[in-house]
Amino acid sequence: MNKKELLEKVKELRDRVMPGEPTEEELAAWPANESEFSISHGSKKPIHVYRYAPEAMEAPVPLIIDYHGGGFIRGWSKKSGLFCRRMALTHQCIVWDVDYSLAPEDPFPAAVQEAYHAAEYAFRHAEELGIDPSRILLMGHSAGANLAATVCMRTSETKAFRPVGLIMDYPPLDVFSDPASKPQGEEDSAPADANIYNASYCPNGEGRDPYASPVYANQSLLTEFPNTLILTCQYDKLCKEGERFAAMLIEAGITVTARRFLNSHHGFTIARTDEWEQSTAQIDQFIRQVF
Repeated sequence: MNKKELLEKVKELRDRVMPGEPTEEELAAWPANESEFSISHGSKKPIHVYRYAPEAMEAPVPLIIDYHGGGFIRGWSKKSGLFCRRMALTHQCIVWDVDYSLAPEDPFPAAVQEAYHAAEYAFRHAEELGIDPSRILLMGHSAGANLAATVCMRTSETKAFRPVGLIMDYPPLDVFSDPASKPQGEEDSAPADANIYNASYCPNGEGRDPYASPVYANQSLLTEFPNTLILTCQYDKLCKEGERFAAMLIEAGITVTARRFLNSHHGFTIARTDEWEQSTAQIDQFIRQVF
């Protein structure tokens, strides 16, 4: 498949109507303050961030850095915004929803670099931002969970900062293996579509790089992970790789909570389908514990 054909396939996937877009009434039910800002990134284009916060807070406050899903090819959506609004108000904290660069226009490792830089910026500028650096938590959904994991991997090398917690929601952690070789869940995306995601993200054969596929990381990249929550779902071909990574973290000495939702499909937390209320409750419980 040449680049033009790949871009056409990506456009088809981006144009599909995805479940879970909220109504204006649902957004209004969680009236967090919403704003946008950019983080400079050297000579590269700025990183766009959506910020959510309660009406009034007394600094310093906790921060959740959220990385949205979308197979590395889809950007921010209102359903991600709704989730972040709820987190901000429920936990009386600031939430950043990082709108990282997308493949195939900006393939690996662009999003990995932006994910790390956004977190580094929060720690480095915590005082002026009114953020408590001891209560910065990373969270990601689907592709965003992959990115959140790579931030923690990078901290094992840099020792520059350490989040207080990590939440990985139905993460894709192996973009190297043939999607057709993974167990196909009910209503799962077709292997052909998954191949488009993988080819877009890693067009030059980088799929086995641990920063693209964290299940190939050696233990030295896992030593600085904080307490971690990993959520997987039964009807998702990514379930086993998420649980494999949980086992890898445990072997590295990290405290991990892993839960498989037996009646859910990929994307259920953000789309508000299946057992989303239970997964949200699990996330809330974890955040309260680490904050």
